[in-house]
Amino acid sequence: MARTLASTIVAEATSSSLRPVTFVDLEFDGGAIWLWNGIGSITVASTTYSGVGSFLSVSSITEIEAVKSTGVNISLNGIQSNILANAFNEDYQDRPVTIYLGFMDSDNAFIDRVQLFKGRLDVMTIHESGGVASITVSAENILVGLERVRHRRFTHEDQQKQFPNDFGFQYVVSLQQKELTWGQS
Repeated sequence: MARTLASTIVAEATSSSLRPVTFVDLEFDGGAIWLWNGIGSITVASTTYSGVGSFLSVSSITEIEAVKSTGVNISLNGIQSNILANAFNEDYQDRPVTIYLGFMDSDNAFIDRVQLFKGRLDVMTIHESGGVASITVSAENILVGLERVRHRRFTHEDQQKQFPNDFGFQYVVSLQQKELTWGQS
Protein backbone atom coordinates (compact mmCIF):
# COMPACT_ATOMS: atom_id res chain seq x y z
CA MET A 1 0.00 0.00 0.00
CA ALA A 2 1.52 3.31 -1.05
CA ARG A 3 1.91 5.96 1.59
CA THR A 4 1.08 9.56 0.75
CA LEU A 5 3.34 12.21 2.21
CA ALA A 6 2.06 15.41 3.71
CA SER A 7 2.33 18.37 1.36
CA THR A 8 4.63 20.11 3.86
CA ILE A 9 7.12 17.22 3.65
CA VAL A 10 7.00 17.17 -0.15
CA ALA A 11 7.51 20.95 -0.28
CA GLU A 12 10.43 20.81 2.15
CA ALA A 13 12.07 17.84 0.41
CA THR A 14 12.01 19.72 -2.91
CA SER A 15 13.14 23.09 -1.50
CA SER A 16 16.67 24.36 -1.89
CA SER A 17 17.15 24.67 1.88
CA LEU A 18 16.57 21.04 2.83
CA ARG A 19 17.23 20.52 6.56
CA PRO A 20 16.53 16.88 7.44
CA VAL A 21 16.76 15.75 11.08
CA THR A 22 16.43 12.38 12.76
CA PHE A 23 14.16 11.54 15.71
CA VAL A 24 14.56 8.31 17.69
CA ASP A 25 12.00 6.94 20.19
CA LEU A 26 13.39 4.26 22.53
CA GLU A 27 10.90 2.66 24.92
CA PHE A 28 12.30 1.00 28.04
CA ASP A 29 10.73 -0.34 31.23
CA GLY A 30 12.37 2.49 33.15
CA GLY A 31 10.85 5.09 30.82
CA ALA A 32 11.11 6.26 27.24
CA ILE A 33 14.11 8.08 25.80
CA TRP A 34 13.47 10.54 22.98
CA LEU A 35 16.50 11.79 21.06
CA TRP A 36 17.09 13.90 17.98
CA ASN A 37 20.25 14.89 16.14
CA GLY A 38 19.86 18.63 16.74
CA ILE A 39 20.88 20.96 19.55
CA GLY A 40 18.61 21.64 22.53
CA SER A 41 15.13 20.30 23.18
CA ILE A 42 12.29 20.24 20.69
CA THR A 43 8.66 19.23 21.21
CA VAL A 44 6.97 17.24 18.45
CA ALA A 45 3.46 15.78 18.86
CA SER A 46 3.58 16.49 22.63
CA THR A 47 6.87 14.57 22.99
CA THR A 48 10.00 16.47 24.02
CA TYR A 49 13.13 15.21 22.28
CA SER A 50 16.58 15.84 23.78
CA GLY A 51 19.12 17.10 21.28
CA VAL A 52 22.39 15.20 21.17
CA GLY A 53 23.74 16.80 17.99
CA SER A 54 26.12 14.80 15.87
CA PHE A 55 26.65 12.27 18.69
CA LEU A 56 23.53 10.44 17.43
CA SER A 57 23.84 8.46 14.22
CA VAL A 58 21.57 6.00 12.44
CA SER A 59 22.76 3.58 9.79
CA SER A 60 21.07 3.50 6.42
CA ILE A 61 17.55 2.12 6.45
CA THR A 62 16.74 -0.20 3.58
CA GLU A 63 13.35 -1.21 2.34
CA ILE A 64 12.96 -4.29 0.18
CA GLU A 65 10.06 -5.73 -1.79
CA ALA A 66 10.22 -9.13 -0.09
CA VAL A 67 8.43 -9.77 3.18
CA LYS A 68 11.66 -9.98 5.16
CA SER A 69 13.02 -8.27 8.24
CA THR A 70 15.73 -5.66 7.77
CA GLY A 71 17.73 -4.05 10.52
CA VAL A 72 19.30 -0.74 11.48
CA ASN A 73 22.03 0.37 13.88
CA ILE A 74 21.62 3.34 16.22
CA SER A 75 24.78 4.80 17.76
CA LEU A 76 25.29 7.31 20.53
CA ASN A 77 28.90 8.50 20.76
CA GLY A 78 30.83 10.60 23.27
CA ILE A 79 29.08 9.32 26.39
CA GLN A 80 30.84 9.74 29.72
CA SER A 81 31.82 6.35 31.14
CA ASN A 82 29.98 6.94 34.42
CA ILE A 83 26.66 7.04 32.51
CA LEU A 84 27.26 3.53 31.13
CA ALA A 85 25.79 1.93 34.26
CA ASN A 86 22.33 2.87 32.97
CA ALA A 87 22.99 0.99 29.73
CA PHE A 88 24.23 -2.08 31.60
CA ASN A 89 21.28 -2.15 34.00
CA GLU A 90 18.47 -1.54 31.49
CA ASP A 91 16.66 -4.51 29.97
CA TYR A 92 16.86 -3.34 26.36
CA GLN A 93 16.28 -6.45 24.24
CA ASP A 94 12.97 -6.62 22.37
CA ARG A 95 12.02 -3.05 23.40
CA PRO A 96 10.22 -0.89 20.81
CA VAL A 97 12.15 1.65 18.75
CA THR A 98 10.80 4.09 16.16
CA ILE A 99 12.90 6.29 13.86
CA TYR A 100 11.50 9.35 12.09
CA LEU A 101 12.88 11.61 9.39
CA GLY A 102 11.88 15.19 10.13
CA PHE A 103 12.34 18.51 8.39
CA MET A 104 13.25 21.95 9.69
CA ASP A 105 12.82 25.21 7.79
CA SER A 106 15.58 27.78 7.28
CA ASP A 107 14.63 29.41 10.63
CA ASN A 108 15.12 26.08 12.48
CA ALA A 109 11.39 25.66 13.04
CA PHE A 110 10.02 22.11 12.90
CA ILE A 111 7.83 21.43 9.85
CA ASP A 112 6.83 17.77 9.79
CA ARG A 113 8.15 14.22 10.04
CA VAL A 114 7.59 10.78 8.55
CA GLN A 115 8.20 7.38 10.16
CA LEU A 116 11.12 5.54 8.57
CA PHE A 117 11.50 2.51 10.80
CA LYS A 118 9.63 0.67 13.54
CA GLY A 119 11.06 -2.37 15.22
CA ARG A 120 12.60 -3.94 18.30
CA LEU A 121 16.02 -3.47 19.89
CA ASP A 122 18.28 -6.48 19.59
CA VAL A 123 22.00 -6.40 20.46
CA MET A 124 23.93 -3.65 22.25
CA THR A 125 27.66 -3.10 21.73
CA ILE A 126 29.64 -0.77 23.98
CA HIS A 127 33.11 0.60 23.14
CA GLU A 128 34.99 2.46 25.86
CA SER A 129 38.22 4.40 25.46
CA GLY A 130 39.75 7.10 27.64
CA GLY A 131 36.70 7.70 29.82
CA VAL A 132 34.43 8.22 26.81
CA ALA A 133 32.19 5.52 25.39
CA SER A 134 30.00 4.81 22.40
CA ILE A 135 26.92 2.62 22.43
CA THR A 136 25.59 0.96 19.30
CA VAL A 137 22.35 -0.96 19.42
CA SER A 138 20.98 -2.95 16.53
CA ALA A 139 17.26 -3.06 15.89
CA GLU A 140 15.22 -5.47 13.83
CA ASN A 141 12.16 -4.55 11.82
CA ILE A 142 8.84 -5.65 13.31
CA LEU A 143 8.67 -8.29 10.57
CA VAL A 144 11.27 -10.31 12.50
CA GLY A 145 8.32 -11.66 14.50
CA LEU A 146 7.26 -13.61 11.41
CA GLU A 147 10.51 -15.59 11.60
CA ARG A 148 10.15 -16.56 15.27
CA VAL A 149 8.90 -19.99 16.22
CA ARG A 150 5.73 -19.90 18.29
CA HIS A 151 5.68 -22.36 21.17
CA ARG A 152 1.95 -22.40 21.79
CA ARG A 153 -0.22 -25.49 21.76
CA PHE A 154 -3.98 -25.92 21.49
CA THR A 155 -4.20 -27.58 24.89
CA HIS A 156 -6.05 -26.74 28.09
CA GLU A 157 -2.76 -26.52 30.03
CA ASP A 158 -1.16 -24.09 27.58
CA GLN A 159 -4.28 -21.91 27.53
CA GLN A 160 -4.32 -21.77 31.33
CA LYS A 161 -0.74 -20.44 31.41
CA GLN A 162 -1.72 -17.32 29.51
CA PHE A 163 -5.45 -17.04 30.31
CA PRO A 164 -6.19 -18.74 33.66
CA ASN A 165 -9.97 -18.21 33.53
CA ASP A 166 -10.47 -19.41 29.94
CA PHE A 167 -11.75 -22.99 29.67
CA GLY A 168 -12.22 -23.02 25.88
CA PHE A 169 -9.70 -25.85 25.36
CA GLN A 170 -10.83 -27.95 28.32
CA TYR A 171 -12.42 -30.66 26.17
CA VAL A 172 -9.98 -30.76 23.24
CA VAL A 173 -8.41 -34.07 24.32
CA SER A 174 -11.77 -35.82 24.66
CA LEU A 175 -12.87 -34.55 21.22
CA GLN A 176 -9.92 -36.20 19.45
CA GLN A 177 -11.37 -39.72 19.72
CA LYS A 178 -15.02 -38.65 19.60
CA GLU A 179 -17.09 -40.31 16.86
CA LEU A 180 -19.63 -37.99 15.27
CA THR A 181 -22.35 -39.16 12.93
CA TRP A 182 -23.69 -36.59 10.52
CA GLY A 183 -26.94 -36.73 8.64
CA GLN A 184 -28.48 -39.62 10.59
CA SER A 185 -31.29 -39.52 13.09
